[in-house]
Amino acid sequence: MKRLALAAAFVLAFPASAQRRLTCGTVDSLEVTSLTRTRATAFLRTTLPASPPGSKIFFEGTIELANTRLPVVQPVMALVQHAEGSHEVVFLTELDFARVPADLLGRLHAAALDFTLEGSLRTSSGAPPTQVCAAGVLRVGTNDIRAVGPVGQDFARFGGARLAGLSLTETQGEASVLIYNPLSFPLDVKDLVYEIRSGDRKVASGERHGVRLHPGRENAIDLPVSAANTDLAVALAGAVASGGRVEGRLVAKISVKVGKDQAMTVPLDLPGTIQVGK
Repeated sequence: MKRLALAAAFVLAFPASAQRRLTCGTVDSLEVTSLTRTRATAFLRTTLPASPPGSKIFFEGTIELANTRLPVVQPVMALVQHAEGSHEVVFLTELDFARVPADLLGRLHAAALDFTLEGSLRTSSGAPPTQVCAAGVLRVGTNDIRAVGPVGQDFARFGGARLAGLSLTETQGEASVLIYNPLSFPLDVKDLVYEIRSGDRKVASGERHGVRLHPGRENAIDLPVSAANTDLAVALAGAVASGGRVEGRLVAKISVKVGKDQAMTVPLDLPGTIQVGK
């Protein structure tokens, strides 16, 4: 008898659950607006089937990435553009890096970010809240995820490059980059592939592998570099006249380990100086 009652409850509950899933909205895009050493702010754009009246509302509930709850500051302000049959709702999210759970790293997928949200939308008028939910998979490297203007300059600095080890065919040297890890857990870099450039010319290049970024601090990473003498002579023709020092850039790709045997690539383009011959 007990089993029969449980089965009946499941059958009765299933249509309601299915209907709820069908009335959920979609998470359409993520726009990062600001990155500092402590926080990130972003617009999470959604399309929802229901929303309270008014253009400015507030969300209370959960926002998850890869089935991991994000510690976003609540309540979340949301802006609404009402349309017939649906509503474009933009959530103004603010994330505290120090509170991001370590479990998230192992659940991330390198190619896409899986977002879900569930909670209620309310106005300041005291009207009854509207229950909402939404889900979406945003592809990394596409317009699904983008930044409004340059962001993240506080996270990395190019410490400069020095080229002095001259041989018959190439010149050896060293460079450095400082990368800040704002999280409360370490990040493991699988590959760090980089070029030193002057203007639009490649001066030198190199690779590092298996680097750990310790949590809550700036990490100094030494970068061995080598340059073909022919390329070096063309790229740094004016270096002698300027005392052997020219303006340059570190252009790099950092592959951070995520999920299971995956790596998420982060680009860097940082200004600095190149010293030749000392």
